Amino acid sequence: MPAAMGEPESTAETLIQAKAKPVRPAARVVAEGDRVASRLRLKPVRPPQTERARFPLPDVEGSDLSAALPRRRRQRRSIGLWVSFFLMVALPTIAAGVYYGFFVSNQYVSEFRFAVRNQNFSPAGATAASTALGTAARSGAFTDNFLVVDYITSRQAVEDLMKTVDLRQMYSRQNVDWLSRLGTSVTMENLVTYWQSMIDATFDMSTGLALVRVRAFTPEDAFTIAATLVKQSERLINEISARSRLDAVRFAEGDVSRAEQRLRDARAQMHKFRDSEQTPDAARTAGGTLDLAMKLRGELAGLQSQLASLRTYMDASAPSVKVIESRISATTKQIATIERELGKGDVARAAGTNAGGGATASSPVISEMLSNYEDVDLSRQFAEKYYETTLSALELARSEAASQHTYVATYVQPALAQASEYPQRFVSVLIVLLSVAAIWFISVMVFFSIRDHVA
Repeated sequence: MPAAMGEPESTAETLIQAKAKPVRPAARVVAEGDRVASRLRLKPVRPPQTERARFPLPDVEGSDLSAALPRRRRQRRSIGLWVSFFLMVALPTIAAGVYYGFFVSNQYVSEFRFAVRNQNFSPAGATAASTALGTAARSGAFTDNFLVVDYITSRQAVEDLMKTVDLRQMYSRQNVDWLSRLGTSVTMENLVTYWQSMIDATFDMSTGLALVRVRAFTPEDAFTIAATLVKQSERLINEISARSRLDAVRFAEGDVSRAEQRLRDARAQMHKFRDSEQTPDAARTAGGTLDLAMKLRGELAGLQSQLASLRTYMDASAPSVKVIESRISATTKQIATIERELGKGDVARAAGTNAGGGATASSPVISEMLSNYEDVDLSRQFAEKYYETTLSALELARSEAASQHTYVATYVQPALAQASEYPQRFVSVLIVLLSVAAIWFISVMVFFSIRDHVA
């Protein structure tokens, strides 16, 4: 019994000592006291209400104390998230709002719209070739549009503008904010890059129309630059069109010069042949001589037939027979003379051919002369035809050069802006907000992923 009475005293002393201990030792002591009280069939002892308020005890049997997250660590983590959000999201957004709201300079826009057109005035009597050339020229209008748009954003356009417009002075004014202003001592490459950021040139292939928008810090500067660009674009197209027309005419003139020299050479060969053969036209001369020989041969055959008929009923010494024999002799001499002029056997073979004989070729002398003459004459004819063709091509090229005109049709002229279009302050601040918020969110996700992986 004393031992039993001593156990509660021991338990009370244990509870009294637990008042000055941390939460976890007090929980063990209370649990041990409960087990002792259950063995002695006593009511479980609990700390006073004041002790429970000072040392809040978790439910030992329903939770794992080792898995509970400390409150201070959670508080520090929450503070870190808010600090990172302020530094990475709020602060840049506020800075962007202040810059776009109070410091950024207004930008004015002057735009013009154009289309490159190819006008073809077909001359009277134009052939299908000229029509095809006109169609090909019109099909190159899209290429000309692309060419002008690309030129406007190129370094050549900047150099041409600098001859009449001081771009450096316009874009480096002192009243322009520092971030938007062009430096006073920038290189040409930096100026071209800055120029490309201040101009927007687009081309719509479905309509064939081009749009150019020029930005500057004053309405007058934007209008001046746009008007100068229109003049430069027209000058560029005119130079290209004139160059193409001059090249076409120059090429046709070169063909005419070559054809003329070829014709002169062919005529010189013909003149040389006539001098060597002593005949202005060998084919016509040979043909006339052969015709004469054929005629004499016909007359000779008729006289011989008449003589044979007279001898049937007349004496050989009759006057009529003597006359016909003398005519036969004269005709034979004439035929012999022609044969000597043309070549031996030519007339006979020609006569035999006409009479149905087997001869089909002339003597080698006249055939060779006629063959050489035909070669020289054929070269002359070809040279004349080629010369006539090149002359026609030259006239056509000149007509096309006079009738085709490529020009820039500016149907919307540059105008003086009355209000600034840039910067778009609300949109710019919103873009900055969304960008930094996305970066912050990704950074937080990466941080937690690395922390969980390391833990």
